[in-house]
Amino acid sequence: MPPIAYFNVVRGKDPLLKYETRYHMVVQADGSGIKPTARYYGVSRNTVRKWLRRYRQNHVSGLTEQSRAPHHIPHKTSPKVAARVIRLKRRLRRYGSKRLVRDYSPGCGHSAFERICREKHLTRPRKRRRERRNDLRALKARYRFGRRTCNDTKHLDDIPAYWAQAVRRGLPLFQYSHRDVRTGAMFLGFANELSGTHAAAFTQELTAWYRQHGVRLRGAVWLHDGGSEYIGSVKAKHPSAFQLALAEARIRGFQIPKTTYNAEVETIHNTIEFEFFEVERFLDRADFFAKASGYQLWYNCERRNCNRHNQSPLEILRRVAPTVDQRILLLPALDLDALVDRQVTSIVAAMRKGGHDVPGPAHPVTSLTFPRFLAY
Repeated sequence: MPPIAYFNVVRGKDPLLKYETRYHMVVQADGSGIKPTARYYGVSRNTVRKWLRRYRQNHVSGLTEQSRAPHHIPHKTSPKVAARVIRLKRRLRRYGSKRLVRDYSPGCGHSAFERICREKHLTRPRKRRRERRNDLRALKARYRFGRRTCNDTKHLDDIPAYWAQAVRRGLPLFQYSHRDVRTGAMFLGFANELSGTHAAAFTQELTAWYRQHGVRLRGAVWLHDGGSEYIGSVKAKHPSAFQLALAEARIRGFQIPKTTYNAEVETIHNTIEFEFFEVERFLDRADFFAKASGYQLWYNCERRNCNRHNQSPLEILRRVAPTVDQRILLLPALDLDALVDRQVTSIVAAMRKGGHDVPGPAHPVTSLTFPRFLAY
């Protein structure tokens, strides 16, 4: 037997050792014959013949490894499908392969989708997945619809694809978000200002919408952070406009101590950025609200969430709250600037009518005392 068995050499990863072993094999076979060489290296005669034939045809270059890939693969993805995959991935770069295959049906599976994207360098290496400490999905499944919600605001002026459009066309700069923990349904409001007045107006509109569609709000808990639009000030001596709106609806507000407590709404902030703001183009403010309403409708009724067993909020609502009017998910995106303007206009018009002894024109607008929810 030779010092190193041929089988161990070819199973190894050293290309230089493989080349040298094959070279000595063909030299010995050329001088001593195929059978003695096959016995010496412990291989079949066909193996010795194969490398001797390649050596005689291509000399030393014939002793290197050759690809074993088949020349024809009947089930290989066609160039037409590959081109469709590349166009889709370049348009929606932050979408995962499973979601793109599920929602857009490019004509291949997610493994082929990932392979094509890898070959074209359209994906980055996946980060190491952080270990999940607490899985609260079972706990969240116990809530009823509207029992626990998350509320937050999102600055839109740090999204490059949206910022230029917002400046040119006067689009909103802030997003007010509200998400139900049980179903994952979300409702959005947009404004040019970040204030307690807008947060209170958004809350009043939502509570009225909930009641209109048969949702019991008494005892519900709405989570929010410590932003000034929600608590007014850390040193405030009176409830903020948002807190007053919650108290009026018999809802308990809970200021979260950590950002992870508001993860439900933070998740949609990340999702809406690459699903909506980075891909949509807007003609004007009216077009923005039309598309935002369309996105919200699609999110609540059609978009399936993999963390909720690939179910949409509508499917979950039908299962867990059959008595609730399903049209509750059809609320359009709210223009909070216009909503606040209408409220202020109605208040001013009512106060301009005057009293029993003093006519209306005697009351200057600047001296009016506004309700408490507009005072903060």
